[in-house]
Amino acid sequence: MSIRYRKNIDCLTTNELHDLREALSGIYLLPASNPNSFARQATFHGGPPVSYCRHGAPGFFTWHRAEVKAFETALQSVRCDVMLPFWGWSTGPSTGIPSACRVPNYVDRAGATVPNPLYAGPRNAGGMTTRSPSADTTAFDDLATSIQSAMTEPSFATFQSLVNGPHGSVHGRVGGDMCCVPTASFDPIFFLHHANVDRIWARWQSLHPGALPANEAAWELPPFNRPFTTQWQQGSDVESTEALGYRYRTFCFFLPPIRIWEVFAIEWTPKLSAVFATARLMFKSRRMQDRAMEVRLFINDPDATARTKTIGNPAYAGVAGFMGHGVSVEVDPSHCRECLALGHDHEHAHHQDHPTGHDRALNAEEAFDVALDFTNALRKVHQRDDRVSLKLVAVDLDGNEVAADDFAVDEIELVIE
Repeated sequence: MSIRYRKNIDCLTTNELHDLREALSGIYLLPASNPNSFARQATFHGGPPVSYCRHGAPGFFTWHRAEVKAFETALQSVRCDVMLPFWGWSTGPSTGIPSACRVPNYVDRAGATVPNPLYAGPRNAGGMTTRSPSADTTAFDDLATSIQSAMTEPSFATFQSLVNGPHGSVHGRVGGDMCCVPTASFDPIFFLHHANVDRIWARWQSLHPGALPANEAAWELPPFNRPFTTQWQQGSDVESTEALGYRYRTFCFFLPPIRIWEVFAIEWTPKLSAVFATARLMFKSRRMQDRAMEVRLFINDPDATARTKTIGNPAYAGVAGFMGHGVSVEVDPSHCRECLALGHDHEHAHHQDHPTGHDRALNAEEAFDVALDFTNALRKVHQRDDRVSLKLVAVDLDGNEVAADDFAVDEIELVIE
């Protein structure tokens, strides 16, 4: 299963924010009989007709993780590329709700001024949700401090209780419909808030690895079914975010592209130090490599080359290997992948009646994403330096340099979580 990322809503690009708003507007318009409709999804928390939510033990973390995942799936029924962002009230200091949720209208892709679906949601009883007039100026710093303190608690049960209180305070400080169980989930900010609660739990899990307590693992999570069954999900089904196909990206990195053979510098700010848990480079490509090679990462060694030693070298931070697949081809939108692989040079329509079914691949794209984790190496260097440089060196099977133009990659992204 490929892993996708939930981001801080303040870190979304303009296009990502358009995607989110379009998906949310889309599920607002679906009839209540549609399981992906907002009218249906929003009733799971506080009804009507049934209030399924859990705000105690067992089930607070697990039930809300299942709920947020179901809501994200509903959004993806309209825009398949959307991931639900989180509202990072716990990363502090912070004041007010996210800016994307504050304005009643926004300018869409077409340049038209339209209602902002993040500002208010349709109530079950009619009308739109409201918030406290002071929600935009309310401080959440003290709640962030409480969460940071709770992260050191080794007991799952105690940690869950410690988070539950600040979680409730957020509901109260946003006010309006968010204040109370029967109406809270009709405000779209509810799902951004609970994505953050889920992120807090996921971060705690990474710091305190171990299985869920037995009572939490076995707790049923109605109305969320296990796939293709009539059985309810249980806590164990949602224990791992990776098993559910997502991780959280806590920090915003709007950086220039990282390139092979070029030195890339990171200014290690206090804010970055506070959120740093893991560091990875993500190599993203829609092409396979023509030949086998590997990309080596060196920290604070700007002169590294294909001949720079790796074993026993404290500057060597890791490697990402790529298998060779022969001559690669780009996906031409006028041809299917099978046609291209066979070297055909004709319009795809000429083959649409062939029994091979290769028309299914028309316009298809396949992602070849590879991750290089260098958390431990970066942590050691960061203890000494506030400025860190990275250098990527591409090497073939014979240990010779691979030129940057011979490495097929669309993007190399630095991910700090």
